[in-house]
Amino acid sequence: MTIDELAEAITEALDRYGWPEAVRGVKQFCIDFENADDCVRREMLNAEPRSTGSRAFDAMLAGLAEHLAFHHGLRVPRWALDPRRSVDDEWWFATDTPTLRPLCVVDTPAAFSGRGVFLPRSALANV
Repeated sequence: MTIDELAEAITEALDRYGWPEAVRGVKQFCIDFENADDCVRREMLNAEPRSTGSRAFDAMLAGLAEHLAFHHGLRVPRWALDPRRSVDDEWWFATDTPTLRPLCVVDTPAAFSGRGVFLPRSALANV
């Protein structure tokens, strides 16, 4: 699955099930990325993903691409550095449990928090 295909899956999950299911798709993408070789990993991140219809998820995808590229010694795709791929007017937490939000603020990787997206590290599988 490419990150553009992930964007399509997120859009469908948001329409049918809500954002918790969309976050599960991100976790599966991370697992698939970990199991791929570097050539496939580059292909997974290369093409700019379509909009999910959610600024938060569009920002999450950019953060995901930067985070995965950094941790695997790959070049961060240019599209992921676009400042429009952020939630700059309000922070977004990928949890519906308010008591987890302080943990998310501390635990979220910089590639996400710099875009205003906060999520439990466990949402990223073993990355």
